[in-house]
Amino acid sequence: MESCGHPRFPLCHSGVRRYAADLLAICVLIPDNFRLVSMLPLQIFKCPNTARPAGLRHVVLLQLTALMLVLAAPAAAWAQAAAEPDTAPGPQPPLTPLLQQLTAREFSQRQQAVTQLQQFAGSVNGLQQLGSALAANPAPEVARRILEVLEHHFSVTDSSTPEICATADILEQAALAKRWDIAETSSQILDRLWTTRVNVAVAELVRLKAPLQPKDPRLLWQEYGPDAAPGFALNPNSNSILRIYIDEHWPESPRAFELLKRLSGMGRFGRISIYSIQGNSLTAEQKSTIKSLFGDTRVQERGRVCLGILQEPFFGEDSGVLIASVEKNSSADKAGLEGGDLITSMNDQPLQDFDDLVTRLKECQVGQQIRLEVVRSQQRQRLQRMLNPAQLPPEPPPAAPAKREVVVTLQGWYPPDPTEN
Repeated sequence: MESCGHPRFPLCHSGVRRYAADLLAICVLIPDNFRLVSMLPLQIFKCPNTARPAGLRHVVLLQLTALMLVLAAPAAAWAQAAAEPDTAPGPQPPLTPLLQQLTAREFSQRQQAVTQLQQFAGSVNGLQQLGSALAANPAPEVARRILEVLEHHFSVTDSSTPEICATADILEQAALAKRWDIAETSSQILDRLWTTRVNVAVAELVRLKAPLQPKDPRLLWQEYGPDAAPGFALNPNSNSILRIYIDEHWPESPRAFELLKRLSGMGRFGRISIYSIQGNSLTAEQKSTIKSLFGDTRVQERGRVCLGILQEPFFGEDSGVLIASVEKNSSADKAGLEGGDLITSMNDQPLQDFDDLVTRLKECQVGQQIRLEVVRSQQRQRLQRMLNPAQLPPEPPPAAPAKREVVVTLQGWYPPDPTEN
């Protein structure tokens, strides 16, 4: 046996190496603090008595005692935490540590935090926490990550859920933030997802019983997609045009007016018509705000009744209203009026133009009957004005058009809601 060279410690080199390996196993191979403390007594006495000199044993015991004191505090804390029951409401992690991990140096920590951050978009409470964190002036990286989560949730969630309504509110509020980066990014998200913004606002307005057509926002995009260029020739009476009727039944809550402002994207594409009807409760300031958002041509002042016609603006006559088209199931349609008819008088009073007709209809009530003098068969005359007369075959002068009186029972702007009492 090869001696270690000390007269009092006849320990072989192999024994020293084995003892050192045992100590290394304690400090390196067992990372769990609690297991480490529990296994120390076994490791101390693992060497056989023949290879365990007293002096060396005392030195090792002192070193291991110091190590136990260092590890005792975290081990006790770990044991206490393990013994306490989990009182968290669910698997959703705390938000504050996640926000701190978003700025960590390690890429893996940041990615794990981003993944866990998605869980907060699954509930209204979690979304409100994200909104509060965004409003608390976070670091740029944290704000960017939160907005990415909100944008993803805003783009894939059904427009009628409470969660997407909460997401819309957070983005709308963030677009008004004082911090430029948060306000600009939020505004860009709302612009990119403007159809979702419209769908969410329309769905909530329907729940508030605001008068509008169509009530299902999905119908807005069936005939023409959202990429239809501004000025695209759309039928004003089709479901591709959102029609808002602000009358005495319009909700008086500020929420309804706020949702109305969120529909401004429809005005840029010419896909909304707002009718400000007599008897509504909007203030002069609110009316001015609506006109500034949607334009004067999209906001029209009207009476309580609707005739249901579209005029032909240029038809070469000095007076009267030439009908371009008639809305189905409207007052004019039920009275038998057709496109091409020329209305010359109302209740025996001559009509100057369409504005004159609108002014007189403002004095009428729903259910009232009016008499219109109508000249039929103006379509041929319109065609002659549009084409070069030299290209038309010669024909005898047309006979004087026959006039007839039509009685119209006036209806409102939209059918009554059968769910209302």
